[in-house]
Amino acid sequence: MATIAQNQRELPVRSNPDLESFDIVSTYNKLLSDDPELTMPVAAIEALIEALSQTSAKTVFETMDLIKAQSEALRKAVRNPIALTHGTDLFQQYLVLSLKQPGPDGKETSSHENFEVVRQHLMRNGRLFASRAKQAREQIARIGREYVRDNCTILTHGGSRVVGTLLGRAAEAIHSDAKRRFKVIHVVNEARRTESLRVVAALRAKGVPVATIPESAAAYSMAKADIILVGAEAVTANGGIISRMGTYQLALLARARNKDFFVAAEQHKFGKTFPLDQFDLGFEQDMFDFHAKKPHEEEIKNDRPKHPIEDPVDYTPPEYISSFLSDNGVLTPTDVAKQIIDLMY
Repeated sequence: MATIAQNQRELPVRSNPDLESFDIVSTYNKLLSDDPELTMPVAAIEALIEALSQTSAKTVFETMDLIKAQSEALRKAVRNPIALTHGTDLFQQYLVLSLKQPGPDGKETSSHENFEVVRQHLMRNGRLFASRAKQAREQIARIGREYVRDNCTILTHGGSRVVGTLLGRAAEAIHSDAKRRFKVIHVVNEARRTESLRVVAALRAKGVPVATIPESAAAYSMAKADIILVGAEAVTANGGIISRMGTYQLALLARARNKDFFVAAEQHKFGKTFPLDQFDLGFEQDMFDFHAKKPHEEEIKNDRPKHPIEDPVDYTPPEYISSFLSDNGVLTPTDVAKQIIDLMY
């Protein structure tokens, strides 16, 4: 019998015959490949909603049992589960809150009739989370354009969708608000080179002057930047961020140069992850392969070959972050931590 951990104890997960032919991992991967604008947390939420549509579960217990088991299957299937875990946790919290609301007949939603209303609503509005996530990106762009001043130079890196949207909207005139005239220094992360160049091409198409530099030139270029703007895969419970490798070093350089370091991130990326340091993320990235063998020596059979993660990430602590530009407004890391406590506990 499969088990999942909850509050440090093992709970049994019952098999659900309705889902024998349903593969939530394939569904999750297909959602991401079909919609390049979809974030990992939202893809996880949509995959869980699809799982709900495949089952005949009729009670709250059966449904929560199902969601926990499917969430665990997703977490085990990817090497870096942090971002999607924030999505599955958020969905479980949303489901619990929905079940606490009174139904149309005034009774508890957990009653059979009212519970089915909630389940059907979720299935009918499966794409609602995705559309709201894209709206959040636009909302952040409206808020963030105030931080893009004429003649400023912004340093960024990676292929963050929300950063790309923010800078793209800043380069446009919106009603009576004139477009900003600014330059961008884009640090190209090799692991996300394709995404980075897509953002660069979109900005240049809008007339924004963009210079691309390798990561080794970040310190050299920092003196030319007015602000540093990055995205995040996940926002941690203490107001830090998990983002593509190289973000932490940009934050350190920004602190050394006394530059503002802004993070643009949607609220659905907020979650309960609380790393203590770079090596407390909950999964191995295998960045180091220490050995002293000579090239002609045979590998020892018991050695496990190291396979570095394809998209490495690092952790930026909250003390290096000036502010978050979120769909909930401009927040300090402390504000973010309070919101996560209110949202998830």
